[in-house]
This record gives sequence, C-alpha cells and structure tokens, in this order.
Amino acid sequence: MWDRVVMVDWSGGADRGAQPKADAIWLCSAQGGQAGAPEYLRNRVLAQDRISALIEDARRAGERILIGFDFPFGYPAGVAELWTGTPDPFAIWADLTARIGDLRDGRDRWGVAGAVNAALPGDGPFWFKPASVDADVPSKKPAEFAVGQWREAERRTKGAFSCWQLGGAGAVGSQVLMGVPVLAGLRAQYGAKVWPFEALDGDVGFVEIWPSLIGAEVAKAQGPDEFKDAAQVRVLAQAVSRLSPAELSAMLADVPDVARAEEGWILGLGHEETLAAAARQGRLQNDCFALPPGVDWAPVDAALDLLRARLTCVVGSEEIAPQQGRILARDVVATRAHPPAANSAVDGYGLGGGLVAGVHHIPLIEGRAAAGAPYAGRLPEGHAIRVLTGAALPEGVTTVVLEEDVRVSDTAVHVEGPLKAGANARAAGEDVTEGATVLRAGRTLTPADLALCAATGAAHVHARKRLRFASPI
Repeated sequence: MWDRVVMVDWSGGADRGAQPKADAIWLCSAQGGQAGAPEYLRNRVLAQDRISALIEDARRAGERILIGFDFPFGYPAGVAELWTGTPDPFAIWADLTARIGDLRDGRDRWGVAGAVNAALPGDGPFWFKPASVDADVPSKKPAEFAVGQWREAERRTKGAFSCWQLGGAGAVGSQVLMGVPVLAGLRAQYGAKVWPFEALDGDVGFVEIWPSLIGAEVAKAQGPDEFKDAAQVRVLAQAVSRLSPAELSAMLADVPDVARAEEGWILGLGHEETLAAAARQGRLQNDCFALPPGVDWAPVDAALDLLRARLTCVVGSEEIAPQQGRILARDVVATRAHPPAANSAVDGYGLGGGLVAGVHHIPLIEGRAAAGAPYAGRLPEGHAIRVLTGAALPEGVTTVVLEEDVRVSDTAVHVEGPLKAGANARAAGEDVTEGATVLRAGRTLTPADLALCAATGAAHVHARKRLRFASPI
C-alpha cells in the first residue's frame, strides 16, 4: 500500500545544537522492509524542510509515502468545540498555526497554552511550566479537569501521557503545540491526508505513532551507542514497512468513532503483537552474531559465574614459600597485624597526648626510639622523647610532633600548639589486622603480594602445583 514509510520522533523544545542528542527530533525512512540510517534534526524548521524534501522525492518517483509522528493529533472529545466553536479537529490545527509564531525555539508554547487555558473552563487544562516562565499555566497538575483529561487512546495505552502535560520525562503536550502547525503546513502544501480524520486515499498520509507500543523490540534492537529516539524511529519504520496490506488495513480500520471524529488514534494500538512480529522479521540478516527471536546473549557476569561453577582444577596443591607467578589454592590469612605495633609516621618528638593553643615547653628525656631499635622504658607524663620514622612508639606516647615544627634545647622541646591527639602516629593493625584475609584463592602472586605476605607473617602459602605438559611422539 505504501512505497515509503517515514517515522518521526518529535520535540517541543528549543534548537538542540549540531551534535546529535537524545530528546531531539529524529527521523528514519524505510522501503521494502529495510530501514535507512536514522537522521538527527536539530530543530523543527530543519525537520519541516527535510520532510518536504522526502515528500517531493517520493512524488518524483511516483511513490506513496506514509509519515508517522509521535504526538497526539487531537484532544479529548468535546474540547474542539469549547476551544474553537466547532467539533472539527482541524479547527484546532488552524488556531494553533495562527498562534505559534516561532517554530525554531519553542518559547511560544507557554503563552499559547496560557491563552487557551484562559479560554477554557476550570483550572488548566494545560499544566507544567518552568518557574521562570510567566504564563497562565499551573506548575502542577490540576486537582480536577473541567474538560476531558484523556483521549480514548491514552485510556487504552499503559504508560501514555495526557496531551495537557507540557513538560517532564515522556510528556507530549509541548510536542502537540509545536508539531501541529508543522503538520498543518505540510497538509496544506501537499494535500496530505491525516488519519483517522480522513481516509488515506492520497499519495501522502500522516499517522500518529507511539514507539513504546513495541518498546521491548526497540530495546532488543538498540545498538550500544545508539540513542533511544534513533532506535525507536528505525525499528518502527522498518516494522510498519513490513506489514502486509491486510495487516495495515486492519490497523487503520480498527478505530473507535470518537477517535475518528476528533480525538485521533495511535497506529497499531490493539495490534501490538502484529507490529512486534514485523519488527522481529529478518533480524538475523547481515548479522553473524544475531540470535533467534527470544534468545539473548548471556551477560558477561552471568557467563563468568557459569564458568566458575562448572570448571574444576586438574592439579593438586602444595605448601611453599611465597613465589611470584604461583597461583594460590587457599586464602592467605595474616598471622600478625601490620603494623605490628603503634609507630611513628615521621621524624619528630613523641608526646603523651595533644596540645592546646599556645607555646609549650616540654621536658625532653634522654634516649630515643628508632625503627628496629625501640625505647625500652615508659615516657613519663608531661615529657617528650625523640622518635624516628617507623619507630615503635614507646609506652606512654600517643602523638608525634613533626621535627620541623619544634625548637629543641638541651633539656626541652618548645612547641606552638594546637596539636591534635594521635597526630603523625599509626595504630597497630592500621593496614591489616591479625586474622584478616589478605589474598584470595585463585590469585596469581605478584611482587607486591610477596611483600604483603612477609609483612603479615605468611611465611608459607598453599599454591596450585605447576601443570606438566606432554606431547605425543
């Protein structure tokens, strides 16, 4: 019935810039069941020009073209007459076309929505606006709607949004306000027929779409670096172009009277499985890695879990001194803490606690503590002792003042506080506590692992025996 199928994911916002983005306008064409590459269109002016070019190209080729747009073509029953004085949905199209002045940046929609709100009874019905916008549009959804809140299509479609909501993830209200004037212009220029208000008996047809009808198929077909909007128009264009004349005719005929008269309808609503089956057709073509419908690749983590559960080691284990390159057969557990005792992180002077602000003159005792040469006695209260980096802290020392921060005389250390208790001191077991697991079974030992074993007292480990290979003569 249709030689070309074009699907358009619309946007109600401003120009999105030259770099392709999500939540922008995306378009994709399909012929003979095969879709082309999705196209990014940064604003509605460029989108209108591109759609015009596609229509003219189809006409030069003597072909019929069906174009789908992902926003409602009409409003709930009764709204058109309240809005324009006539139930004709195209009267709303004409009114919006007259009101919307700038198709590029989308700022007109707030004022237009406010003006329509003022003309209709009750609060709203258009709602949601940024705090910076000055328009007669409530920020939150009205408690009650004096006009219809939902079209019949939304009542039958799980997850669909009301045409009155202007913003928020998934909202379509702004798309209607900024999309209908484009459709009205194209309809006037090319004599396009708009379903379901008109019979699609011309060479250009417009239909309303909602890609989420086949959201599961879109998710399966979406490429790893592909925008969701691009995947949606690609998959849906390809699916609709694969429908048989009988299948498409059944979808076009299955429309409630209220939708045909003024509300509009979503193509494929009630025929989701037919659309999904068309989307699945030919999925294996030109893809040597593809799987049959309903079969998916196992996620990496799940595949690794299966390997761990099903693979077994073919060699035994042995107790050895830690060696680089050997594979652990058991976890390595620390037999001592690291550091084994509280020690100094710097060269300086050990104290019994912190210091308050001010200058302190602290008596200095004889002797010192150094790495490998601990001080045997206890530090008297109120005194200081010389300590070096890595030295075990003498009993009574909890804090170390940095060497550069003191003046030293023969008998005293002169320090200007404050100094936090515990400064420059490392607690016993700060890196590893005794009994902690430091290396897991299955790990290949590295030079750093050998140092860790030495530091935590693991003089021996259980490792896998080395494999032995033989080849036939």
